[in-house]
Amino acid sequence: MVLIGCNSTNTKEIPNEVIVIVELIKNKEKSREELKEFTKLYSDYVKNTEPNTLGWTYHDAGDKIILIERYKDEDANIVTAKNISPGGNRYKLLQESLNYHSLKEVTVIGGFTQKLIDYNKMTAEKVGFTVPYNYYPLISGYSKNLR
Repeated sequence: MVLIGCNSTNTKEIPNEVIVIVELIKNKEKSREELKEFTKLYSDYVKNTEPNTLGWTYHDAGDKIILIERYKDEDANIVTAKNISPGGNRYKLLQESLNYHSLKEVTVIGGFTQKLIDYNKMTAEKVGFTVPYNYYPLISGYSKNLR
């Protein structure tokens, strides 16, 4: 029993996780502190309104910011797409974010289908995004959260 207890981990597998990597270009007129404050506000908003979003982190990359979004599955990513669309609960915040950075490129990896690709295309048209979207489907592997 001791061995079982020692080897037992409380993890949750996420077989259809979708990860979105967003490349943003910093607005040079905004200070590091302003960027940090706004990105924290934005990520806190997502955390409090999208329960199937697993992670939302911003990373400094010189003149750019790399945003990594993690979703339980493609349906959770579609919730984000709905929320940033006109009339969505995050549309105004998305528009405000464009004062802090501009969108350069979006890469989607993981357990998605054509459903997400089509939904993202429709959403990009609604919000006026014309940047490249790259899609790389999962071949094999695993993702888990420690709980």
